Amino acid sequence: MTETSSKGVLRLTIAMFLSVGLLGMWIGGCGNQTPEQKIERLIEELRDEDWIVRADAAAELGRMGEGAKDAVPALIQALQDQVWVVRDNVAGALGEIGAKNAVPALIQALQDQVWVVRGNAAGALGETGEGAKDAISALILALQDEDVRDNAAMALWKIGKDAAPALIQALQDQDADVRYFVTGALGQIGSEDAVPALIQALQDSDAEVRYNATWALGNIGEGAVPALIQASQDPDEGVCWNAAEALGKIGTPEALEAVKKYQSR
Repeated sequence: MTETSSKGVLRLTIAMFLSVGLLGMWIGGCGNQTPEQKIERLIEELRDEDWIVRADAAAELGRMGEGAKDAVPALIQALQDQVWVVRDNVAGALGEIGAKNAVPALIQALQDQVWVVRGNAAGALGETGEGAKDAISALILALQDEDVRDNAAMALWKIGKDAAPALIQALQDQDADVRYFVTGALGQIGSEDAVPALIQALQDSDAEVRYNATWALGNIGEGAVPALIQASQDPDEGVCWNAAEALGKIGTPEALEAVKKYQSR
C-alpha cells in the first residue's frame, strides 16, 4: 500500500471510529441542555478516562465554533493528551473556534510526533487568520515537513500580507516542493511586493515552480506582463500555457496581443 493510501485509510478509520462514539452520545440524550451547560459537560469529558469520549468531546466543541470559546483553555490543555486522536481533534476544534489565545499552543503542536496532528495544527493556525501572525516563522519552518507543507502554505496565505516577506525569502529554499507551495501562497496573498521574486522564479530549474509562478503573477497584475510574455516561450509547454492564461487574465492590450501570438504558434 502506498503512503498516500495508508494516510487515506487512517483518516477513514478514525472517522468511522469516532462516528460510533458520537452516535452513542446522541442516543444517550443531552438534548435539553443550554449551550453553557453543554460546554461545561464537554469540558469535563475532555478529562474522561475513555479516550474516545475525550476525542468526541473535542470534536463536538469544534462543531460549536466560536460559541465554544469558553472551552479554549481546556482544549489547550488537551493538546497534551497522550492519545494522538484526541490531540488531532483538539487541534481541529481550536481552528474551528478561531481562538487567537491558542496560537502558542498550536505552534508547539507543529512539532507533534504524529503527522496528522501537525497538519491539523497548521490548518488551525490558518483558520485563525491574521490573528496567527506570530506563527509565521514556525509555519515557514513547517514547509520543510513534507506531510504538512500544503496545510502550512495554506495557513500562511490565510494569515495574509504579514506573511509575504517570509514567503518571499522562502523562495530561495533548496527544496523545489517548498518553492512550489510558496509561489502558490504568494499568488493567493496577491502582494505586489512579491512580483520581483516571482519574476525571478520564472527562471527556476523546476518546471512546476515556474508553472505556479506564472499563475501567481497572473493573480497580482500588470507589472508582470513583460516577464509573462517571456514565460510564454518557456521550454515546458505547461508553463507556456499557464503564462498565456495569466496574460489573458491580466487583459491589457500588450498582454492580449501576446496571447494571440501564443495561440497562433
